[in-house]
Amino acid sequence: MKIRDAFIKAGHTSEIVTVTLPDVGEIKVEVRSKTVDEQYALIDKTRKPKGDIDARLLAVETIIATAYEPGTDDRAFDPADRDMLLGSDSGAFQSLLAASNRAAGLQGEDEVVSDLDETPVDATSTS
Repeated sequence: MKIRDAFIKAGHTSEIVTVTLPDVGEIKVEVRSKTVDEQYALIDKTRKPKGDIDARLLAVETIIATAYEPGTDDRAFDPADRDMLLGSDSGAFQSLLAASNRAAGLQGEDEVVSDLDETPVDATSTS
């Protein structure tokens, strides 16, 4: 199969993840991939006036853009949930964010985004 044909045939990916919430227990969330245009629009939306990325806003917007009620077209969160998400349990938030980053194409399996410098870091590096 030619590369172009493979891109045409390829669909979007989705993943069902389980997130454990304090005082609630486990919940299931479906995270879905975005198109390239949607991915770059998401990044552009989170740029500060000087051009660098607002990591907190990127994290929240990524979750809002990729998280769905499993098996439906219902988004799990909407833009009005930004403050609620920022005030949520960090462990649950990070679990959902890791899956959302994979779905949005913002993080590969061997790289993490550092909260300090906002640049991808090779997680397999020993230095």
